[in-house]
Amino acid sequence: VPELPAPLRQYQPLLNRKQEQLVGKHINLETAIVNGDGRVKIGDAFWTVQGPDMPQGALVRVVGVDAGVLRVLPAE
Repeated sequence: VPELPAPLRQYQPLLNRKQEQLVGKHINLETAIVNGDGRVKIGDAFWTVQGPDMPQGALVRVVGVDAGVLRVLPAE
């Protein structure tokens, strides 16, 4: 696979890294976070989230990604 020219790499460094593109996004919980685990829906995909326990519908902010799991905190 040919590498993108340097200017394109600079402007789209997360082009093929969907999970990392989600860091900083605000999302409502699809299911409550219980014992540290919950779920969100982004587009037509469901993602597992981990963070402090919160009720379904709570607004969270994605702060990181680890092995396909989104790390979240309450949105401020």
